[in-house]
Amino acid sequence: MSEQTTFILIRGATTIVVDPANSVLKDCDILIKDDRIATIGEHIAEPDGNVTVIDAHNFIAIPGFVDGHHHMWQQLLRAVATDWTLFDYTVQMRSIYGSIYSPDDVYLATYAAALSLLNNGVTSVLEHCHIINSPAHADAAIRALKDAGIRATFCYGFYPNPPIPELGVDGIHTEGFSHDARLEDAARVRRQYFGSNDPAEELATFGIAPDEPEAQSIEKTKSELRESREVGARLITMHVAMGPYDAAHQQVVRQLSDANLLGSDLVFSHGASFTDSELEAIKSSGAGIVSTPDTELGMGMGFPVAFRAQDAGCHSCLGIDITSNQGNDFIAQMKLALQAQRALQNEQGALPLTITRKTKDVLRMGTLGGAEVLQIDHLVGSLTVGKKADIVLISRDDLESLPVSDPVGSVVFHTSLSHIDTVIVDGRIRKRNGRLLADTAELMSQVTRRSAEIEALAATFDLKAARAKWLKIFRGDF
Repeated sequence: MSEQTTFILIRGATTIVVDPANSVLKDCDILIKDDRIATIGEHIAEPDGNVTVIDAHNFIAIPGFVDGHHHMWQQLLRAVATDWTLFDYTVQMRSIYGSIYSPDDVYLATYAAALSLLNNGVTSVLEHCHIINSPAHADAAIRALKDAGIRATFCYGFYPNPPIPELGVDGIHTEGFSHDARLEDAARVRRQYFGSNDPAEELATFGIAPDEPEAQSIEKTKSELRESREVGARLITMHVAMGPYDAAHQQVVRQLSDANLLGSDLVFSHGASFTDSELEAIKSSGAGIVSTPDTELGMGMGFPVAFRAQDAGCHSCLGIDITSNQGNDFIAQMKLALQAQRALQNEQGALPLTITRKTKDVLRMGTLGGAEVLQIDHLVGSLTVGKKADIVLISRDDLESLPVSDPVGSVVFHTSLSHIDTVIVDGRIRKRNGRLLADTAELMSQVTRRSAEIEALAATFDLKAARAKWLKIFRGDF
């Protein structure tokens, strides 16, 4: 017997469609049938059957936010990196913290991170998972994403967190987990968990994150890119061109372009030191670029490339990156990206009499722009009949949000976590009346306990060798 059709009828929302016409529809109904948007318009008749009706007359409806770059395993390490440079981060996070995570830690962190993202209105995420110290670590991360019910592209990380002999804990590192073993395990993961790997059919899909291109030879990166495609990665993501840290000036994108290896399946994170010709190559290939304003500005990775990439015609979006630094407030990333770009242009000599970067531009970047980068814009990113029902309802009924003179400006500049009332992913309600539909009490207790244990263990290690190793790498000696 087939499952009964389910409906959600959203009544009377101010609806920001995020389409080329920048449409804002007042007093608009949205009918969701199973996992799709069935109808958008006024006074939609309530269908027969299993219907949930949401009165949204004091709400703004928007597409769910799309987070194009995240390391979700760091949810257990909130605020440890707030005063770190990228150098500090690599020395500590990529040499110590990443090496002491168990599979259970990965599940706990990833599940908590996914719920936190949903709480903040993020319905889609690209998870750059460079915490795969064993096959069990990969299994744990995937299980957490699926249990949380977020739309995700899981990118299996090839980065080998270095073993720490004095750790004395069994099972964290699998003996002989070489690159070849990782590649074989990635193929297993692809077969075991991701079915068709079609985002129209699977809420979670499979990708790969090669080892760090800026810390290895270009030939190794080319090889890993070819391997990723052979394994069946839907997307392949990598950190590149990180401003002042781009000491080797490899111009990874140019070299991949020269080797005819660029494609629309590539997602490049950061990219402050991209050359104009590299941006043109990215545009021509259909690849995407993700900027993470908080980490880039704060950790010394150069000025966010998001608007420059957009101006060059590239698919461009935003990401949160690491909650060991900032939180999962995606709207904060949109505001920071927009205001930083405005500040840059306002300092260019002439009296700044007009604002050329608009709130609608950054809202698009955080929704449909992210969907374009993740190659799912045919499914999500705008409120369009036939697309998947990934929808966020933002309340506008308190002193902090009224009056609403401009709905788009209200979303970008006058919205906090408390206003994100309802979050729907793939036609399923994940947050309602300001509360996640998940039991978080025990989860928070586990997060607090295990976080303290990990931080205490990490504090016992000498970082001298790690500092020397990463200093050589950042100087281009690898």
